[in-house]
Formats: sequence, C-alpha cells, structure tokens
Amino acid sequence: MLDEMPYRSIAGAVKERLMVEILFSDKYKPGEWINESVIAKELNVSKAPIREALRELAAIGIVEIVPHKGAKITQFSKEDMEEIYTIRYLLEERIFNDLISRDALSQEDINHLKRLVQEMKEVILLNTPGKPILGNFLLKDLEFHKYLWSKSNLKWTVKVLLDIYLLLILGMYNFLMDADLIKTYEYHVRIIDYLKAKDIEQFKKDRSESYYALRRHQIIGRDMQNGKNSN
Repeated sequence: MLDEMPYRSIAGAVKERLMVEILFSDKYKPGEWINESVIAKELNVSKAPIREALRELAAIGIVEIVPHKGAKITQFSKEDMEEIYTIRYLLEERIFNDLISRDALSQEDINHLKRLVQEMKEVILLNTPGKPILGNFLLKDLEFHKYLWSKSNLKWTVKVLLDIYLLLILGMYNFLMDADLIKTYEYHVRIIDYLKAKDIEQFKKDRSESYYALRRHQIIGRDMQNGKNSN
C-alpha cells in the first residue's frame, strides 16, 4: 500500500501514476485543474506527497502550479509546440550522430530495439473498437527511445530530450488519436535500419521528408482545438 511506503517513495509513486494518467490516457485535459482531494482518496495517501509529485511534474512542464489555487494541466499554444518540436528534432539528431560516430550499438542492442518495435506492432494488432490502444503504443514508443538514447554519451542532452518527449506527448495526444500508427511503427523499423547501416544522411532525409515532417505540419499548421492540443 502507498500509505505504508516512505514519504519520498510515496511521492515518487504518485508522480509516476499522475504522469501515466496525464500523458498516456484521456483522463485529464489541458487546462484542467487537478483535484488533490480526489487523488488522495483514490490512492489513500495524504496531500503532502501529492503536492511534492505535482512540484516535480511542474519542474518538467507537465503541470502548472498557480499560487493559492492549485495545479492544472499545462496547455500549450501552437507556438509552444513549434518550439518543443524543434528542440526534439535538433537534440535527437545530435544523439543519432553520436551513436553512429562511436558505433555505439551492439548486435544485442539492435536485437532489443527490434523486440521493442515488434511489441509496438503487437499493440496495434490488438486494436479493437472501444478499446483505446494509443496510450500503450506511446509507452512502447517511449521505451524504444529511452533505450536508444541511453546508449549515447550525451547524458545531459538525453535528460533534456526525455522531458521534451513527455511535453510533446501532452501536446500531441489528441492529434495522435487519429494518426496512422502503422506508419509510426514502420518509421521505427527504418530507424533501426539506418543505425545498422550507419546512414545518418538517409535518417535526416527520412525525418524531413516523411512521417515527422508530416506530423509536424499537421500539428502546428492547424488550430489546436478540443482535447490535448486545444488553445
């Protein structure tokens, strides 16, 4: 039980629970206030670790703490998403360059990435009417990128990139509900191919001409109304 854990452990568990509910489900909407009393009752904990968890989420940018009012889910503008996406684009390319220049991935690493991509495909195949799969798919996507980025020597770049990834999920979730996840899966298959071939130029070309460029255009180039991109 959470209430039997040390305080810091409770706060950490609450943070992880809230992060999953905010980023990988449709439980919360941007701009929505977080009810600490409801969470305390659901988790059977006091408000103190909840507030600590919210402060940590605020440090990332997932929630906004308003003095004397509480915490609410961060709501991004189109300009915010433009900036966040650009940061990811640049940092991820730097990591890819580092991985290839150092020949950092072993065959075991490649095999592990392939297994993660296969698990992404299996999530898609489980899709049935009335059974949302996006949250599970994004969790697998996060696992893929965390593993890949962890092989880089650029630890501070990775730290920033992980936070940026979470902010992108928050800003893009509603749009991704209508996205073609098969194309996303196929893109990850190609990432592995580029890594094996040490082909940074093809990786750059793919990113700029296909899936990522299309997704960026659709997210930033339209009014973000309703759901997690609403303004």
